[in-house]
This record gives sequence, structure tokens and C-alpha cells, in this order.
Amino acid sequence: FFKLTNKMIGFSSFLLIITFFINTTSALAVSPVELRYFNARGAAETSRIILALVGEEYKDTRYEITPGTMSSPDFNAAKESGELDANLSRAPVLIVGNDSVIGQSKAMERYLARKFDLMGDTEIEAAQIDCISEHCRDVKAAEMKKGFSAFTRDKTDEEKATARKEWFNEDMSTMLGKIEKAVKISSGKEGFAVGTSTSYADVEIFSLLQDCTMQADQEDTLNAARKAECSLLMAIADRISKDKGVAEWIEKRPVTMF
Repeated sequence: FFKLTNKMIGFSSFLLIITFFINTTSALAVSPVELRYFNARGAAETSRIILALVGEEYKDTRYEITPGTMSSPDFNAAKESGELDANLSRAPVLIVGNDSVIGQSKAMERYLARKFDLMGDTEIEAAQIDCISEHCRDVKAAEMKKGFSAFTRDKTDEEKATARKEWFNEDMSTMLGKIEKAVKISSGKEGFAVGTSTSYADVEIFSLLQDCTMQADQEDTLNAARKAECSLLMAIADRISKDKGVAEWIEKRPVTMF
């Protein structure tokens, strides 16, 4: 009986070891995170910045854009294949594991922020981080509504120049000044938007101030922040820019139109 029992225990242990090995091997075989977007910064870059910040490896799939036409055969093929269905046939999408697909750039960013502990230490902090990220989105939406980008088709160059001047000299400074006041309420330390830990809100502020989609807007954006005396926002953006992973990514990332 004891000999039989010992044999059974030994066989059970063997099965456990084999099962562990199979599960571990399967986990290693799972595809890494994959981000699919155009060969551009655009709506995917904040997710890329988060991944650089936390040191997470991922597959950066880019749909090439035909110069001078803004068309992308790679994107059209992806759309036709159904791989972009989770985002209503648009890019970007985030692939997690082998088959979990997330659409909408903000949903992707928040998923990554939660996964990598960038949503604060409490529910209140998480809500404050969400709040600040929405403030940043309001600024970007207001800029788009102003209508002076290269993609605006219903205005003359002169009208766009006037709108651009108004935005950077007046509107943006006003909005940034209000955000500065809001962030001072939740910041627990110089250089941090919420509490004393790096958060998704810090990344959003960095993206807004120091990683403009259109490079031509970069200096005017910083000047708008200086005009509004946004010392806290500037300190937050500067701290993120100097993070080793973020700095390395910015140095090596492809140079693109937007």
C-alpha cells in the first residue's frame, strides 16, 4: 500500500511539473502587446509613450502612408481584412495576447494605465487622474474646433493663420491656466499631477505640452504655457520627458509628418 501510494505521489508530482512547464511555455508563446496604427504619432503616440515609460516591449505595427496622397494601402488592406473592426474600421487598435482587441485610443491608454499602475493609489486619485486627462482632451478638442490645422479644408490660409494666432496667443493660454489651478489641487509634489507617484495624468500633460502632433506647434504651445505661468504643468511635462525610457523612445522613434 505504502509503495503504491509513494508511486502515486511521485506520478502526481511529475504531472504537476509537466503541467507547470506547459503553462509557462504557453504564456511565453503568447504574442506580445501589439499596437496597430499609421506610420505617425497621432492618436497612438500617448499609448506608445506609456509603454516606453513602463519599459514594456510591444510590436509597433505601422501602416505606411503614401507621400503626397494621405492614402495607405496597408491600412485599406487591414480594414478589409476585419482586423480593425473593434475600432469601427479605424486605427489605432491594441492587440493583447493572441486575440483580445481594444479600439478607441483613450480606451487603449486607460487600459495600459491601469495595467501598469498609473491610475493612482486610491479610487479618488484614479478619478482625479481621469479628470485631468479629460481637461487635456478638452484642450485638444478646442484646438481642432478652432480649425487651423493642415487638414482644415473650409478656410483660406489667411483665415487659418488668424485662427492659429488667436489660439496660441489667447485661447490656449487661458485653458492651460485653468488646468494649472486644477492640478495644484491634486498634486502632492512638484512634478506630479496627482499625489506623489507618476500617473497617466502626467503622461497626458507631457503629450499636450511637449509632444505635439504637429511639430510646428511645439514652441507656440510652450510659449502659451509660459504666458499662463504654468510652472507645475511645465515641471510635470519636463519630468516625463527626462524619463530614461521615454527619452530613448523619442530619440529612436520614426520621424513622421504628424
